[in-house]
Amino acid sequence: MQRKAKADRKVRHPVEIEAVLHRTDGSKAPVKLTNFSDLGCRIETADQLRVGERLAIAIPRMGQVKAQVRWAGAGSAGARFVAESDF
Repeated sequence: MQRKAKADRKVRHPVEIEAVLHRTDGSKAPVKLTNFSDLGCRIETADQLRVGERLAIAIPRMGQVKAQVRWAGAGSAGARFVAESDF
């Protein structure tokens, strides 16, 4: 039996993309994106991210995208992409 996705949730695509996280304190960290949708992504990282934290993620062949952490746990976090004007 398949579960229906929430109406406001976009289809997530499994990926393995090496990227670089840029934090507002000026620090950078290598991360791996493990799923991706039009609205956001899942980030695998050794760093502890905070819910609400704003980030820039440098993604190969895509450039830098702005995002905000929506949930965070040990070793991973979910981020929603935000418009430059929201950053």
